[in-house]
Amino acid sequence: MQHYQTVFKDALPYGIVVGVSLPPDGAAPDEQVLQKLHPDERIAASAHRGFRLASFVGGRLAAHGAIQGLGGPFTALHSDTRGAPVPPEGTSLSITHKRRMAIAIAARSELGVLGLDLEDLEPERPGIAKRILRAEEQERIERLPPERQWTAIVLRFSIKEAIYKALAPKLQRYIGFEEASVALHTDGHANIDLHLTSGPTPEHIEARFMWMERAVLSTVRVRW
Repeated sequence: MQHYQTVFKDALPYGIVVGVSLPPDGAAPDEQVLQKLHPDERIAASAHRGFRLASFVGGRLAAHGAIQGLGGPFTALHSDTRGAPVPPEGTSLSITHKRRMAIAIAARSELGVLGLDLEDLEPERPGIAKRILRAEEQERIERLPPERQWTAIVLRFSIKEAIYKALAPKLQRYIGFEEASVALHTDGHANIDLHLTSGPTPEHIEARFMWMERAVLSTVRVRW
């Protein structure tokens, strides 16, 4: 597989999603790849090295693909104070990445604010449960067969990461894992109950997840 190439582009319920392959060793992009970025982004990329450089470049390439899929402009995607990309006016955008893939989703902002997260299923790391689960979530998982428990944990982790990305632009603060409770459905939907410690609560929040090869991709959309 060639790296820094678009490997999929699809229209999902919450927006246009684009995936770009990354070199797992963090190999730097060549000049031909960098020329696909906006000049301001090339300057920003020069401050990064290794996997941070790879994920920055791949994420911007995926984001441009998603925005252009909406008919949006090719413009510099600067970073805000939290490090999140600032999309063109009228567009909601979220980026996620792991070692081998960067993925972006874009939609019209009038439809809501988006959060996207990609999580690997391997290796299993059930120890994160204590950090990310509320008591009621832990009880639900303990009732599952042992072979299904890790999947239930990592799904909640991914959705909560996407919740943070969707809420942070409005709340402008860190949102803890304990501030959301997630209930999963086998059709790829999830119900979310928020327990925010401060700030406004959105009028509506919804989540979806989909399986990828050895990974799960979660998308959250909020409306204020």
